[in-house]
Amino acid sequence: MDSVDIGILRALGENCRASYQEMGRNLGMTANAVKKRVNKLVESGTIHNFVVYLSPEMADIEFYLAIVNTVGIGIEEKVLEKVVEDPHVFSTGRLSDGNCIVFAEYEGSENESKFEQFLQEIDGITGVEIHNLLSPRGKKVDFKPLQIRVLRCLVEDPRIAATEIATKTGLTPRRVRRIIKELLEGGGLNFVARLNLNAGPGIIYYAQIVWNKDRATHTEVEYWLDKEFAGEYFDSHISASAPMMLSLFVVEHLRDVELLSMKISQGPMIESVKAIFPFPTKKNVRLQRSKLEQLLNAFG
Repeated sequence: MDSVDIGILRALGENCRASYQEMGRNLGMTANAVKKRVNKLVESGTIHNFVVYLSPEMADIEFYLAIVNTVGIGIEEKVLEKVVEDPHVFSTGRLSDGNCIVFAEYEGSENESKFEQFLQEIDGITGVEIHNLLSPRGKKVDFKPLQIRVLRCLVEDPRIAATEIATKTGLTPRRVRRIIKELLEGGGLNFVARLNLNAGPGIIYYAQIVWNKDRATHTEVEYWLDKEFAGEYFDSHISASAPMMLSLFVVEHLRDVELLSMKISQGPMIESVKAIFPFPTKKNVRLQRSKLEQLLNAFG
């Protein structure tokens, strides 16, 4: 995996309906070259699938990250089996430092204590560090009947061509394209690519970064990472309660991890960096997705 693949994955992660032409213009490539790259990423399993979710604002949810300590090596799998039973948990896995990572989503605000209590009651967990995560919220919107008709097609296949939707719905292709544009820009939906970066040829790892909040905001840290490590930096999970982020990097060799971590630690706003390797994760259906299906069912 190289910087071009990372650019494609980031683009599809933000909008999985991004066209080959659009991605090609941004990456300095032809649309056909981008299409070949995307097909290869799908075939390798790096792109698991494409999916439509309600935006966090529409679903009225908050995201949480927990770093969980367990009683010892070997107990993590039993702990994770219990953790993933909770429908609020949408992803969890082991980390190379002996801890586990848990991502959850809850309806409404101020659910951090509920999440922490749930984890602390599981046998084998000795410590829990909870972070409410920052994320783009989107908007609350009211979907119109024709939008719902088009949305049903997009839920089945988020990258379906407008001409195919026109055939299925009886609308004109021009009308379908206008409705898709409304749905994309309305803020009520997220069109994303679900990824499995472990399936790719590169090595993925998290840099747990703590920065000096008097020297930089999280936005400035992200901008710095994106600029200085454009070929390796992928994305960050950013705490809303502390100057900490888990930043995902993709490198070619294991030796690159130490070199990259050293370079990050030399940043003028960085206080500490810890490299952590994630192992394959267990996943649940996202609440954002189930609430979208409930909304569609309500329309009959």
